[in-house]
Amino acid sequence: MYIDTHGGRWFKGNLHTHTSRSDGRISPEDCAALYRSRGYDFLSFTDHWKLSDTRRTADGLLLLSGAEYDFGRDVREGIFHVVAVGCGSDPGVTRQDGPRTCIDKIHEAGGLADLAHPAWSMNTVEQLLPLTDADYTEIFNSTSDLPRNCRPDSSLTVDLLAARGIFWKTAAVDDAHWYDGDECRSYIWVRADECSPDALLAAIRKGDFCSSQGPRPEVTLLRGDDGKPAKIRVDVPEEDRAAAIVYHTDAVWTGHRSDSAKDPGTPLTRGEFALTGRETFVRVEVIDRDGRRAWAQTTRVSS
Repeated sequence: MYIDTHGGRWFKGNLHTHTSRSDGRISPEDCAALYRSRGYDFLSFTDHWKLSDTRRTADGLLLLSGAEYDFGRDVREGIFHVVAVGCGSDPGVTRQDGPRTCIDKIHEAGGLADLAHPAWSMNTVEQLLPLTDADYTEIFNSTSDLPRNCRPDSSLTVDLLAARGIFWKTAAVDDAHWYDGDECRSYIWVRADECSPDALLAAIRKGDFCSSQGPRPEVTLLRGDDGKPAKIRVDVPEEDRAAAIVYHTDAVWTGHRSDSAKDPGTPLTRGEFALTGRETFVRVEVIDRDGRRAWAQTTRVSS
């Protein structure tokens, strides 16, 4: 947990990981101890088709209930993995349900539904349109990266949906299976009054969280004297050693896409992006000097 300059409390967690209960290499006990030792406040065991319990470990790590449900084997017809987090009861998902019914059942059980790794699954925008009431999708998935996989980054999918007016909340996750580098890499920071199931789930539903591998960006939409959106300001703590801030929008032609540190030894602590009036959204990424990224939630700037 860290406290920002405004007094906000931010809790660190991973909402997608696997253990020996399904196809992960380590036990739930060892997994919890590993993540706790790396400063995590909460975690969810999301083993395939096996719902875990909500509980707190002896050393204080909050475990949110979780499971992963998969449907389809052909990218042309659609491969969909839906992760349930925080269900108050077993949602009763079956292999015959499909992703649409799965999301509904997760919501009925009081949980969050995550449409997992759309880039890895090669989901098209058309395939995703009926499923955008999932609570969030994964903008980065560690185990989908090299050396065993590819397409870990789903930011293009997120932007294509935003260009259609669909602003999906996004989370970075590990989806750890191998525990040889896919663990403790990508996570979310959730702003909440306390690290409790109700507080965390409410904050995630509101989108009061950001995704990271290190940097902690604070994004502010500034308005002009006429009250219209004028610019995006991004602040990053000096200790996060930011090297670049990148601004993704649906305005194709613009002369300003990023801010960079003036020299390698001076961290970038603030960046600003002046809106041209052609954007409907801005999505900010921050890159630190070690190449680690952070992904802020997409900011809607016009309809």
